[in-house]
Amino acid sequence: MPQTALRHFQEDIQRARALVRHAADLACPSDAERLLRDDVLRSAWMFAVGALDAYFCDAYTDLVATTINAQQRQPAPAVTLPDFFLNIRVPVRAVLQHYSANTNWRWRMAARKLMERENVLSLKTIQDLFNKFLANKQHFFQDLLPTWIQAPTAKKRLFGITAKQFLALPATPAQPREAAIKSARQVLERRFHKVFQRRHDCIHSCDRPRVSPQPIGSHGSALKVIEDVEFLVTNCDAHLEIEFRQFLVQIGCTNATITSVGY
Repeated sequence: MPQTALRHFQEDIQRARALVRHAADLACPSDAERLLRDDVLRSAWMFAVGALDAYFCDAYTDLVATTINAQQRQPAPAVTLPDFFLNIRVPVRAVLQHYSANTNWRWRMAARKLMERENVLSLKTIQDLFNKFLANKQHFFQDLLPTWIQAPTAKKRLFGITAKQFLALPATPAQPREAAIKSARQVLERRFHKVFQRRHDCIHSCDRPRVSPQPIGSHGSALKVIEDVEFLVTNCDAHLEIEFRQFLVQIGCTNATITSVGY
């Protein structure tokens, strides 16, 4: 995937971590100072989710723009765009605008305009946007869970099961592992629904959905959110890096074309 999108995500995650460290060092002898500390932690939470949102918007922009650029460099019948791609609605104004430096830049700008008013704040949205570019049995998120559960940085809170527990399940018959994978997906969905919903509460009601602000917990709670967001984005990025190149091959791109568009 584009290095810029991942680099910006990593920079923004470090900003979120810095907020958590700052909050952890704050003395809180009064109610007002405790509220201030909690608001710094809320800011860290929002930074982390904002970094995730920006990454996936940038990644989708890159997939769309790169595919079009590849098709322009190696037009049909050599490269045939899949049916779903023909239904992507890019802004006409961005396409028709003159770009003196690089004519291929128009497609990146058009894709960026497509996403500038969108957000990617649900796992379903991530699936809807990216699974079309992924091969069968490589989709977000069910297909990847056996590997992700065993990742060194995986946490039980993300999947409801540890790598050791998962590997202890018998491979045959398949039902115990299949049930564990189904359960892991449900745990992952609940975890990120909570993460995204809290960001929504902070933005739209200053984290006061009812009478008073919700408790944010310790700085460790915010740090866990950052870790989980980082896990999701880092593993998705690594998967997209492999799968998108295969997507370009499948639509007819040569190695030369793929290299010319940066993959």
